[in-house]
Amino acid sequence: MTWNSIIKRSRLIIIIWIVVLFLMVIPALNYNKFITYNQHNPALQNSESYIADKILSPINNDTLILIIKQNPYNTSVSNVLQFQQEIEKLPYVSKVESPFSDYINFLSDVLHNNSLASQYVEKNGLKSIPAFIKDRYISNDNSTFIIFIVFNVSSNYYLPNGEIVSQHDYPQIEKIASNYFNSFYITGNGAVLYDTQRLTSQSGFAFGLIFIVLAIAVGITLYSYKASLLTILFVSISTLIGYLGIVIAGLLIGSVDYIVNYTLTAVLTGITTDYLVFILSRYKSELSAGKSNKASSLETAKRAVKTVLISGFTVGFSLLTFSLIPGFLSWGIVLVISVLITVIFIVTFLPSLISLLGKKILGNVKTKENKPIEKSFFYKTAKSSVEHKFLVIGIIIIFAIPSILFFINLPTTYNIQAGLSNRLPSIQGLNYLENKFGSNFIFPIFVITNNTSELKNISNYLLTIKGITDGFGPFLQGNLIVNNNISDFRIGSYYYYVLYSNYSPYSDNTINLVRHLRENGDIIVGGLTSSIIDQQRINGVYYPLLEILITIVAALVIGISFKSIKYALISISGVIIGISWSTVLLYLISTMLLHQQLIYLIPVILFVILMSLGSDYSIFIISAVEDESSTRDVREAIPKAFSKTGKIVTSLGIILAISLGVLALIPVGFFGAIRNSFYNSYSARYIGN
Repeated sequence: MTWNSIIKRSRLIIIIWIVVLFLMVIPALNYNKFITYNQHNPALQNSESYIADKILSPINNDTLILIIKQNPYNTSVSNVLQFQQEIEKLPYVSKVESPFSDYINFLSDVLHNNSLASQYVEKNGLKSIPAFIKDRYISNDNSTFIIFIVFNVSSNYYLPNGEIVSQHDYPQIEKIASNYFNSFYITGNGAVLYDTQRLTSQSGFAFGLIFIVLAIAVGITLYSYKASLLTILFVSISTLIGYLGIVIAGLLIGSVDYIVNYTLTAVLTGITTDYLVFILSRYKSELSAGKSNKASSLETAKRAVKTVLISGFTVGFSLLTFSLIPGFLSWGIVLVISVLITVIFIVTFLPSLISLLGKKILGNVKTKENKPIEKSFFYKTAKSSVEHKFLVIGIIIIFAIPSILFFINLPTTYNIQAGLSNRLPSIQGLNYLENKFGSNFIFPIFVITNNTSELKNISNYLLTIKGITDGFGPFLQGNLIVNNNISDFRIGSYYYYVLYSNYSPYSDNTINLVRHLRENGDIIVGGLTSSIIDQQRINGVYYPLLEILITIVAALVIGISFKSIKYALISISGVIIGISWSTVLLYLISTMLLHQQLIYLIPVILFVILMSLGSDYSIFIISAVEDESSTRDVREAIPKAFSKTGKIVTSLGIILAISLGVLALIPVGFFGAIRNSFYNSYSARYIGN
């Protein structure tokens, strides 16, 4: 089917799309049924940290920590015990542990009389409490004590609505706690997820604001309020198509990782705006040249739509490479389906709409006087660059090499907390907890062994490791070797230790410490730091591979489309340089202005989005150069092409930057990777001690 026949059948095409979009609504709005919140990277299933987590899973129950900001020695015992009893009635709660209940249990074992133990603690409080109980629950300055709320399912168990059980019970626990304590925090995975969801919903205006900013920016660019309305319509439809893409991908592979939503939104918003403005600007340009509506519509379909198709295929198939990376299968499938459907919709529906409505789609378009293109800023800039190409290329290379090297060696953090807003009460609680008890208290190191004959020797060995301050396990209590009941630390055929260091779990010191422990063939090392080491190893292989694959596919599509390796190399090299400069700027803003480290996921997501959207702009320019070079020398074709596309490409970049920049108003950072990094070691610390 030729573009001429599409234009002739514009009314039929519009009717077909209206019916199709109507049929999309119901399945698309049920996309959440195919979303999974249980992230699992198959590349990590044979890693040491994964094996350790699997062994420890029977004791790694979902847990919340209630931080009471008052001196426990001046606290009403009965008040705390009544609180515990009330919380234990909530669904999914297995047990509630405090220094008071633990002290009662300890005395009960010593006295063999639970009633007498309870009476003593209720009368004397925490008088003569053993150090090993005090250290678990009470800060060194006695200003704070903590209560653990342990649930009857693992931290990886999800309810049908996608919540974990601690997230589900969190509001009730918060309400009950307020009846018993004046000043407190609640933290834990469920608390963070609940607070994040609540804050995000309160910031929902920002997502609506993106539509408004986009509409205003497009309206100003094209001098048409009707173009603004079209922008809102088309971005809304592409969002619907994105939801449909999730449904289709879910039907094909079973489930879709929920984090893909953020990349999907950015990509679809970007390409929809780019393609809409590019096609409309070309149509407006044809009308301004004095051509009839029919001629303008046909010329727009032939030229602009062809460019959009090339760009759309480049974006779609490059993003499909996500599927080749372990853990990202659903990303690639969702993105390619959504992008390709969106592109097909735009290149058929928009030209048909233009043909049907004619000049009404943009309002009154005046015929412009033929002004010398030589006076255009973009013409002058491009011509000057062509005339001094070696100087320009040399300057770009001088700045590009260090920025590319910086991107390759970009310092990032695996501390997901760094990307979360301190406005969240749960994050405030986590910070307070770290301040009072130390980060090693929250994220201990786990050592597991099935060598039963060497348990005492292993205990002695662990205490000799530089950086380990104390721990609990078979024959190990604090920093002492004791004749402990080793069955308290048994899981099946394995025995485990809970160790504490005087370093942050994210520090090089702890990473080196854990690596040293992992060299011992008799033990398996788990915990947050161990999982970071495995994640770094996997990311060091697959993230560069993903970036290389996306780059190669984008280059191939561009090269095949324009039948030129030269254009492919020019486009990709320009985008890569732009990405490296953007990364340097992002790092400077993050570290110097925001005083935050970049989370390890940000550079790869940044690369993916900028590679896909950056290719759009280079394709727009290359397409214009191709058109002009068919009738004149390439040295003249380049300035001519830039005089036509420079303004619109610059406008598109500014529009997208401003609209997506609105997301900065949402006070929640990139929180998708929280899960499985926090809190699944709390309850294990207390079993059998």
